[in-house]
Amino acid sequence: MSTLSFKKWLIGLGLLAIVAIICMIFGLAVGPQMLQWNDPTSQIILWQVRLPRVLLGMIVGMALASSGCAFQALLRNPLADPYVLGVSGGAALGSVMGVVLKLPFIITIFCAFGSSIATMLFLVWAVGQRQSPHALLLAGVIFNAFAFAVIMLVHTLVRMEDAHAILFLLIGSLETVSLKTVGWISLAVIPSLIWLTRNGAALNAMCLGDETAHSVGINPQRLSIQTFIAASIMIGAVVAVAGLIGFVGLFIPHIVRLLWGSDHRFSIPASALVGGSFLIVADTLARALSAVPQIQTELPVGVITALIGGPVFVWLLRREMTA
Repeated sequence: MSTLSFKKWLIGLGLLAIVAIICMIFGLAVGPQMLQWNDPTSQIILWQVRLPRVLLGMIVGMALASSGCAFQALLRNPLADPYVLGVSGGAALGSVMGVVLKLPFIITIFCAFGSSIATMLFLVWAVGQRQSPHALLLAGVIFNAFAFAVIMLVHTLVRMEDAHAILFLLIGSLETVSLKTVGWISLAVIPSLIWLTRNGAALNAMCLGDETAHSVGINPQRLSIQTFIAASIMIGAVVAVAGLIGFVGLFIPHIVRLLWGSDHRFSIPASALVGGSFLIVADTLARALSAVPQIQTELPVGVITALIGGPVFVWLLRREMTA
């Protein structure tokens, strides 16, 4: 990387970080209730309710967007993301088992870790290293359908309180979280994100094909497995806490590539910052809409991301196809 490019990308990431901080302040300030800074109740709402939620939104958005960017690079397919590949479905299945078996929360997180990693490794093994990346994508879609069928079967058979928890897991929500939980999730997401960023140059070579990667000393199979594991760890962590939140890992990398190009040394951390900022804004919008008399209930953030992300992704995909 040249000095000029490094300075340019550093400035770009700095600006995105400033935007992320502004979005976090926006998320703290806006809600269904106006806060009074000298009011004890407002202080409790700010530090114990909104702050953990905003931080979780940033972490979850970073994990979803950066893992989506990595998956799209490895499979050389703009439709690849944790949701489509079945990684999110496997993590959700592990989390559902934790809910049904009444496991402690930290065990539920590890269940989601294991399920997501096992899902990705199983898909890689099932398709075979000589097969097209598109076959892996198709296998992920099939596994995702199977995982959701099992989840819905469990949802039908369990008690009402467990069924409610499973429903929130399926639609995605950032409610009821503590700073301790955010800390646990950060321990999984931040190191994995750093690893993906450090291997951005290798992912650039992978985008050009396995032969090109071999020619520059990269083992494509080993890099693929390591990247799948790093991304799956992030997805397992965030699904265990926030449930299934779609489209963030799908269209955010497209926006980043559209604005700044496809060099993954920059696009992975940039996707993380844009994804975190977007999810905070979406969750803040969901909370603010609960004050509307016609709504009077908080919409799940997964609904907001789908309503925004779906049309945006269709527009981006159509733009790329006609370019």
